[in-house]
Formats: sequence, C-alpha cells, structure tokens
Amino acid sequence: MIDIDQSDPDFVVLSPQGALSEADFKTLAETIDARINETDKVPNLVIRVDKLPYWDSIGALTRHFHFVHEHQKIVAKVAIVGDSPLLTLAPEIANHFTRATIRRFPSANFEEAKAWARAEGDDPGRFVVIEGLPSDVVAVRAVGIITAQDYKDTLVPLVEEKLKTHDKLKCLCVLGDDWTTYSGDAAWSDTLFGLRHGWKFSRIALVTDVGWIAKAAKLFAPLMPAEFKTFPTAELDAAKEWIKR
Repeated sequence: MIDIDQSDPDFVVLSPQGALSEADFKTLAETIDARINETDKVPNLVIRVDKLPYWDSIGALTRHFHFVHEHQKIVAKVAIVGDSPLLTLAPEIANHFTRATIRRFPSANFEEAKAWARAEGDDPGRFVVIEGLPSDVVAVRAVGIITAQDYKDTLVPLVEEKLKTHDKLKCLCVLGDDWTTYSGDAAWSDTLFGLRHGWKFSRIALVTDVGWIAKAAKLFAPLMPAEFKTFPTAELDAAKEWIKR
C-alpha cells in the first residue's frame, strides 16, 4: 500500500509499505492528477521509506515506471527519506531518468526534507571552516545539503592553499545536527577528493552521531593512508585535541 498525505499545500508525503500493487500506483496517479487539476499547481513529493517496499507483480512494476515517466516531466523536486544504504544510490540513478531534482535524507531529518520540498530553490548547504586549530589542520562543519559545488568552492581550495606551506595535513570533519545530507554528485566529489588528496593527510577525524555514516567510514578506514578515528558530536573537543597531535 501507499499512504498519501496531502495535508501540506506545497508537497505530498508518500509512505510506501510492503507489497505494492497495480492498484496502488493507479490510485497514486489519480490522486496526484486530481490535486494538480484542483489547485493548478504541481506538488513536490516527499517519499518516506521506513522499510524497503516491493512490487507484488510485473504489472505493478510497469505501472510504477509509467507513473514516473509521466510525472517526472512536471514534478520539480523529490525528497527520499530513509536509512537503508540502498537509498543512497537512488538519487544518483534516478537523476539519469528524471528531470526532477532528487535528494536523499536520513530518517532523522524528515522535517528538513519537508522544508526542502517546500522551498522554491534547491537550498544547497555549505562547508563552514572551524577556526582556532593549527595551520596544518583542515577543519570544516558540513551544514545543510552538501553538493559537489561545495567541494569545488570551499574544501578543495582550502586544502590546496594549506599544501603550499605544509607537506602533510590533518582533517577534522563535523556532521552535526545542522547537516542534512549529501547529494549524489557530492558523494562522487568526495570519492574524487579522497583519490586526489587522501594521501596528503596524516590524520582524519570524523565527528558525527549519524550511525550509518560512522559505520561506513570505519568500514573504509583500513583503505585510507591516514590514521582515522570517529567521535560522537558530544566529544568534539576531544576530536580537536586528537587532531592536533
């Protein structure tokens, strides 16, 4: 089934659960089309996925694709909310097939997802430089939705400037309550950043309470040339002391 919440004038919240049928997607299409006809406005979509649903038949899959094909031409923004690692790939894949801007948000950031869907623009985030640390430390706090442009405008120039006076650097990155998510292009930029600059870091500290981020970082830590450690946000001061060493 697909629960459809139309209480907000700017977006519709969809909560797919369990087996999804042809009838579910038929009802969804009729509901969205009726709303467009009544309000003369195309709503953005917030899709809340607590557990990954599935299609109960090939017909349901076909109906789902038909819904996406017809509505991706007019829906401007789609927020996908959920913690499954598979959802991390969804925006990057979907962006190749739809015109809509698609962003993925952790479940804890449901309100941020709705705020983004309500806003007119993409409301991108930024890296904020953390002051007060030694000159060989690249220290940033991620705020809002981090995109590839944030790497290009802030992080890469910051690293390259410090490398003019230091052979090796240290990095402190904070993903706190004001961080929302990474876009698909930011994830790719993060990979490229690691390939190009990772060997220039001797220590990396990640400060976050986001469980899946911390677990993924620890999983790939053995592949990093730098000494790596994670800290909860309550231990930010400890992370700063560790990165100074």
